[in-house]
Amino acid sequence: MDNTLTLESEDHAVADKIVLVVEDDSDLRQMIRWMLEDEGFIVETAADGQAALEQAMRKKPSLVLLDMGLPIIDGNGVAAGLRSTYGNTIMILTVTADGRAAEKARLIGAIGYLRKPFELDALIDAVRNALDVD
Repeated sequence: MDNTLTLESEDHAVADKIVLVVEDDSDLRQMIRWMLEDEGFIVETAADGQAALEQAMRKKPSLVLLDMGLPIIDGNGVAAGLRSTYGNTIMILTVTADGRAAEKARLIGAIGYLRKPFELDALIDAVRNALDVD
């Protein structure tokens, strides 16, 4: 039996989309990774702000799922670093448990936000909408 991964024609749109998941909670980071990979996305991860910026410099992501409360460099610092390198060519979707999620997203120029805890279907829908894939 051939175990080669075959993408359906509708998944070709997601196959070239890199999503950088920046989350310090390792369990949540891994769960998000598995969910997005299951949807056909290429997923890179980082556990802190410094690692996120380093990862983004190695491989430009199409979308960054950005936890705002990160160690080393917080979400604001990561967003500023991404903007200084790539301008507005990288979309950012914030993820936070903070009650001011909408305000934080607006202040960094994010395209949207998810409040923790969130439904996994909401995450998938938000990523697909952001990257304009069905």
